[in-house]
Amino acid sequence: MSNMWAIAVPLIVLIAVVGPVWVVFHYITVWKRLKAEQRPQSPEQTAREKEMVAGLKKRAERLESRVETLERLLDAEVAEWRNRI
Repeated sequence: MSNMWAIAVPLIVLIAVVGPVWVVFHYITVWKRLKAEQRPQSPEQTAREKEMVAGLKKRAERLESRVETLERLLDAEVAEWRNRI
């Protein structure tokens, strides 16, 4: 009988205290996310974001070019390097 209470009490506390708090904080987070999505963006902010995306795209293209160069060098120097990976 005492073993049952050793499991039941923590389970009741978890359900009665932690569960509702978890649900409340979950919905607060959802509410804040929805509120942030509905906020209108200024044209300057949109232009800045487009500029950042363009810069990131350019950087990604440069990195891709560097990786391709490294792969060509490795293909020339170590023919079986792809099989080791």
